[in-house]
Amino acid sequence: MELSDNVKNKLSALSDDYSNQLPDRYNEVYTTYRLARISSSAEEVNTLRLVLHKLAGSGATFGYSELSNQAKKLVHFLDHFLRRNELPGKEEWDSFESLFLTLKQICLPENVLDEIEELEEIEEEERKIDAVVSKDKKERKVINYITCGNSVIPDLAEQLGYYGYTVIQVKSVGDITLSLEKGNCEILLLHTNILKENESEAVDLKYVKEKFKDRISIIFISDSGDFSLRMAAIRNGADAFFVTPVDMGRLVGKIDNLAAQVNDPPYHILIIDDDPEQIAYYALVLQQAGMITSVATDPKKVLQILVEAKPEIIIIDLYMPTCTGIELAAIIRQQEAFVNIPIIYFSVETDIEKQLEAYKYGGADGFISKPIKPEHLLSIIRTKAERNRSLRFLMERDSLTGLLNHSNLKENLSLEILRAKRIKSSLCFAMIDVDHFKNVNDTYGHPVGDRVLKSLARLLQDRLRRTDIIGRYGGEEFGVILLNTDGGNAIKVMNEVRENFSRIKHKSDGADFFVTFSCGIASFPGRNSAEELNLLADKALYESKESGRNKTTLIT
Repeated sequence: MELSDNVKNKLSALSDDYSNQLPDRYNEVYTTYRLARISSSAEEVNTLRLVLHKLAGSGATFGYSELSNQAKKLVHFLDHFLRRNELPGKEEWDSFESLFLTLKQICLPENVLDEIEELEEIEEEERKIDAVVSKDKKERKVINYITCGNSVIPDLAEQLGYYGYTVIQVKSVGDITLSLEKGNCEILLLHTNILKENESEAVDLKYVKEKFKDRISIIFISDSGDFSLRMAAIRNGADAFFVTPVDMGRLVGKIDNLAAQVNDPPYHILIIDDDPEQIAYYALVLQQAGMITSVATDPKKVLQILVEAKPEIIIIDLYMPTCTGIELAAIIRQQEAFVNIPIIYFSVETDIEKQLEAYKYGGADGFISKPIKPEHLLSIIRTKAERNRSLRFLMERDSLTGLLNHSNLKENLSLEILRAKRIKSSLCFAMIDVDHFKNVNDTYGHPVGDRVLKSLARLLQDRLRRTDIIGRYGGEEFGVILLNTDGGNAIKVMNEVRENFSRIKHKSDGADFFVTFSCGIASFPGRNSAEELNLLADKALYESKESGRNKTTLIT
């Protein structure tokens, strides 16, 4: 059956998207190759084969026959060794790398080839990530601050700076209007006095809030929590209202929320259907909504795709030639790792009894009848994905800080130790204990103590790299896994965090107070297990506390 013009256009759009993603796909393949070569591990070589096999299949799907053929050659090259339980030697890897030239020319635009080639010549030791985070290299988040007479918040720039924000004083709302017109998002901080002393500024506030409501957030500071002042702030576009003296922890928390600083990654959906035209259509609908899709037309390959893609939702056609959707769902549910992934059936079936059978025997979490309007499909999938992600967050995260909980932190440490052994890399585990935290709770109360813990969690998230793993170990203790980091760099990073934390002003009933923490670090390699590394970090932490607290101790 010939495809309709409408579907052809959609497939063409998909092909264009694929073309734009080719540089990223090449980088993924090359990174996997480097890891396989360095590790001399059959597991990593198998991973490389899977990535290349995936590239060969997707290349053929979207009309890149040359790319597909070249990827197949590389797969056959690896199969020659894997079938004999052997690994390529240096000469064989050199030959393998030479085959990348054609792959590179297909995937990468000519204007970036030279840059990539220069990067590929760097030795692996030089590729290691420097654990010392430079403030200049980190993205700076800007707060626009309009001062009004003597209504200035003491130490505002300094205190927000510890959390990674830069405060810029602007004279008026008009100073940020041009930035808003260019499509940028802005946060504005100002005192309620400006509403009384500068009527034109109040008019401008209403204007920018009405015109750019999705791109500007307004925070008012006031010397009083009077109802009339709060109402005036609301009428002038307030998103938040704080009374002096301002609790910086609460202010930063609100700014974080308004800035949407932590962008959720896109939902990943797996579509299983024997009809390529249907897959192309619904995959396009989901992709246009910002979701990532993986597709499978052969049920036999689904388990492999599940391992590689790690989807958050599985959509299965109820009727397929080789097996039913119910049977395939039952096979998926046999795998413990996939038990919690929601499965939604997709079918023209309208018989309620058969739909109920799908729920009963196939472990279904939903049933979508074909055809369905794109907006309805998106609503159902997004709702299911949001709920699934929220449930996972509750199971894996500490409810107070949002960091990994104790069990998941330790599980990650075990996995990262195994990975570091496999690829012969270094890592450090740091344990943190808030000094005299019981005194904080006894003096200021548990709600204030909770805010102190949240402020430390927030500081760790800002000052450490995205690749580092942070968790709440329990009570006032935290744990940090610093990947690709030796002991020397680890102690520099943790000392920087410790010093910044000691300068943060915490407030309770108008009084300022400061809190410090002690830290112990243990480094890998040189340890046999995650348990041993954990015990040594705990020992180092004990030494820091015994020697006066507010210190960092390293055991190498």
